[in-house]
Amino acid sequence: MAFPRLVHPKTAPPTGLADRSDDELMRLSVTGSREAFAALVERHAVRVHGLCAQFVRDAHLGQELAQDTWAQVWQQRKHYRGGAFKAWLITVARNRCRNHVRHRKVVERHQRIPDAKEQSLQPEQIDRLLREERQGRVQAAVQELPVKLREALLLRYAQELPYEEMAKVLDASPGTLRSRVHHALAALRKQLGRET
Repeated sequence: MAFPRLVHPKTAPPTGLADRSDDELMRLSVTGSREAFAALVERHAVRVHGLCAQFVRDAHLGQELAQDTWAQVWQQRKHYRGGAFKAWLITVARNRCRNHVRHRKVVERHQRIPDAKEQSLQPEQIDRLLREERQGRVQAAVQELPVKLREALLLRYAQELPYEEMAKVLDASPGTLRSRVHHALAALRKQLGRET
């Protein structure tokens, strides 16, 4: 996936930026260094897009929300306190996605969705629809989980974060997060078992 460069292509990034830590790059970004910020974007773009796409269950919309997240990180860079950039970045992305989902639910309540017309389907289309239906059931079951369980599950499995980093993002102890993931998986098994 291609993300637009935040620096002019003729400007070569200063040597050694790739070797700097996230915190060092962010400190440089706070001073206005677009090159340092571009290095952060390139380093974490896939992670942010993946989180956003997973949260809203739409790759294209996820990319838009990821772009919004990076714009917000740039605008809010002076509020960064250092020490855990990845956790801070994921928190910004998660909050951006939550706000979007809330707004979308309000809009959907006020819109009428027309019924789909029936069509004759080919066997390969039926197979694809069945796969999509199974995936949709899993995604719907995940969305029905309480927010704390859903977020813990997504950060653990979709973002593959260790419990220690999850603790920084969700402001809970690693033990509590292990429990939330365990309960989320049990709830999913129960919910999906009921539907079969």
